[in-house]
Amino acid sequence: MQLLKRGDNMAKKLLMTFKTAKGTTSTLTVDEPKDGLTEAEVKAVMDTIVAKNIFNTKSGDLVEAKSAEIITTTEEILM
Repeated sequence: MQLLKRGDNMAKKLLMTFKTAKGTTSTLTVDEPKDGLTEAEVKAVMDTIVAKNIFNTKSGDLVEAKSAEIITTTEEILM
């Protein structure tokens, strides 16, 4: 976790969403992705995950990379 200033904390997560064999979606979350991560890098990793069939889900295999986003949250401690 990166400290911004006294009392405030910021966290980042990379959310990668995939389509499953049953047509639903499944999301893989990575805490604290590296700064400067590019669309091409994320797409390559997602394509590798699909191609190598690395993960099992209740909805079947991951069959397609759908989307990816980095979520940044800030926590402000009041007391």
